[in-house]
Amino acid sequence: MNCYTCKNKANSSYIKWLLELLGPVLFGSKPCEIINISYFDVNKDIKLNDIKNYFSLCSKINFIVIDKKEKGLKILFINKESLTNQLNSIKIQSFFKFLGYPNSKDVDSCLNYLIEKLNTDTFPDEIGIFLGYPLKDVVGFMGYGNYKFHNTKCWRIYGDPKPSEDLYSRFLTHREKIRNMLNYKSIKFILSSF
Repeated sequence: MNCYTCKNKANSSYIKWLLELLGPVLFGSKPCEIINISYFDVNKDIKLNDIKNYFSLCSKINFIVIDKKEKGLKILFINKESLTNQLNSIKIQSFFKFLGYPNSKDVDSCLNYLIEKLNTDTFPDEIGIFLGYPLKDVVGFMGYGNYKFHNTKCWRIYGDPKPSEDLYSRFLTHREKIRNMLNYKSIKFILSSF
């Protein structure tokens, strides 16, 4: 009984951490988030089951599990409405076309192509677009264009830092909102209200 209680608290802590991380995705300021669960994590099956159980309550975000076998699991959380808005940009569609994405105007096609790339051994740097980072930062990170490196927040910022820093602040605000909600509402309540 005592061991079960400890395990329950650990799982609850993990889901709370994850929920806070996903605050920007829940509020829509960030279209996607990706996490890794190590192959060697003894709790990986428990974590995955908890994600499936808890996030089935949430209609705002979906998730896709990419099993990389010995390399662990990658879990992509998606706010489809926010991602659609992100990918509606003509500049992003042109960049995806340049990168070989089929039908860069269709969100599902772009997601499927990204998932194919995530299943390979080469990590797709353009994932930053799916994560909501400004195109200039993704283009600069990939070595295209003439954007000069400025600084690093959660990602490398290139060119004019103001839009990137404003976005970063919005991400932090949304994480803080979830953290505050967790002080007086249950995980299940929060997820079912999105």
